[in-house]
Amino acid sequence: MERDCKKSANQAGSSQEGLFILLAVLVFLFVVIRTAWISDDAYITFRVVENFLHGYGPVFNIGERVQAYTHPLWFFLTSGAYALVNTFLGRFFLAARLPWTVIVVSIACSVGAVWLFARRVARDWPAAVAGVALLTFSRAFTDYATSGLEEALTYLILAWFFARYFQLEEAGKLDRLKSIGELTLIASLGVLNRLDIMLLYAPILAWRLWKARSWKAVGYAAVGILPVIVWEAFSLFYYGFPFPNTYYAKIHTGIAQGILFWQGLVYYLGTFNFDPLTLLVIVFVFGLVICQKRWDFLPILTGILLYLLYILRIGGDFMSGRFFAAPFLVAAIILMRLDLRRNTLVRLAAALCMTGLAFGVNPLGSNASYRAEQLPASGVVDERGSYYADRGLLNYTLAKPFPDFPWNERGWQRYNDNFKVEVLDGIGMLSYQAGPYYHVVDKLALPDALLARLPIAGENTWQIGHFRRKIPDGYLETLQSGENQITDPNLAAYYDRLSVAIKGDLFASGRLQEIWRLNTGYYDDWLKAYPN
Repeated sequence: MERDCKKSANQAGSSQEGLFILLAVLVFLFVVIRTAWISDDAYITFRVVENFLHGYGPVFNIGERVQAYTHPLWFFLTSGAYALVNTFLGRFFLAARLPWTVIVVSIACSVGAVWLFARRVARDWPAAVAGVALLTFSRAFTDYATSGLEEALTYLILAWFFARYFQLEEAGKLDRLKSIGELTLIASLGVLNRLDIMLLYAPILAWRLWKARSWKAVGYAAVGILPVIVWEAFSLFYYGFPFPNTYYAKIHTGIAQGILFWQGLVYYLGTFNFDPLTLLVIVFVFGLVICQKRWDFLPILTGILLYLLYILRIGGDFMSGRFFAAPFLVAAIILMRLDLRRNTLVRLAAALCMTGLAFGVNPLGSNASYRAEQLPASGVVDERGSYYADRGLLNYTLAKPFPDFPWNERGWQRYNDNFKVEVLDGIGMLSYQAGPYYHVVDKLALPDALLARLPIAGENTWQIGHFRRKIPDGYLETLQSGENQITDPNLAAYYDRLSVAIKGDLFASGRLQEIWRLNTGYYDDWLKAYPN
């Protein structure tokens, strides 16, 4: 009888704990719905999705095989979800459009990540509730829980990885060879979703391989990384290059590393002003791990450090907080696994949340009237606030399309007027609405393989994340006519070789040789000789 009473008490306690966790996750869901929005950059991927599903291939401009998106896994998830929605719901719901599909998928991924965090990662229910509160009050985390970009799926894969990591650790199976292969496979999916996220996974996997010191472990890890190898091989063959075109557009700028490093510091400061909670959690975690001498967390902490240094290296981003969302999630995971007293953890989480509440508009209080402040000189902006008035979910009404934005109408004008080739400085929604036969020449070179390999137009022509190029003489005529009319002979020669890789028949004789030469710098002298 006494044993039955204890069992009933434990079950009741477990039910109450589960209820607290459920309520915390529901609050997060409430906040994510209130802050749901679509960024303009998401429409770059949307255009590729539309072209892909209509049989033109996974390309931005028809006839040019250029990888304009940076997140293959998110691209295929979005494409699959949109295809299913149109197949099963399109005939019943006029609103079954790509932006709606992506918002729903993003919310599902984000809430799934938070649920895994609370139920499978946090060490107990108070830690789970405190951790979910931190995630909810982080503007970086909630802003990019939707947005149409890949962060939501990054959250889910990170939560999945660490849920399995700690589960295997507690079961004493973490050093087994198969567990290394499993973790590597999950990390590979994360890398397929965003290449630079490998910095968060690599130290953990490298440490586990070192501890195993077995060729079998290396073999299992090699099997786990196969998805990345297969994708890179496909990308090299299909697109002619292994990495997204945005990678080339943002490294061939000619900007000194010192300037980018300084801009990275500006990004740190801009994010702290915008969202101090996110950076404070990361700082506290570093301090607590060192003070408690929890060296078992050192590989995870090393991944965060590498990512923070990477942010400095690339000069940060123009979207405030975006690049800190993933390392913040990993830091929150560590915080919820540390041996802190329950009262200490709750007070720390409460103090951090109050700090978030004290600065600006917190996610919980965000509403349909949310707007960004004026564009700062640093170029680091509140991206959600910039677009929320027209692309925020709370601003949807039956009287107007979603999202409703001036570029929407301009895009439809181009669709109806049969524009062929045009130079733009913002290519998201406008190019998406203009239709597949509208060829966009982007000054920022995001979907343009030639411009991506040219330096920026001048010292005063860029802000972080926006590296403008000068359009070469004859390039627009070349795209309009299909014949090479570029006036500079060196650039014209380079474009001829580039066209073989990105425009020629996939199995054309000599194409693989040209791909090899383009990727090994064989023709780089022609680019260097071009007077920008």
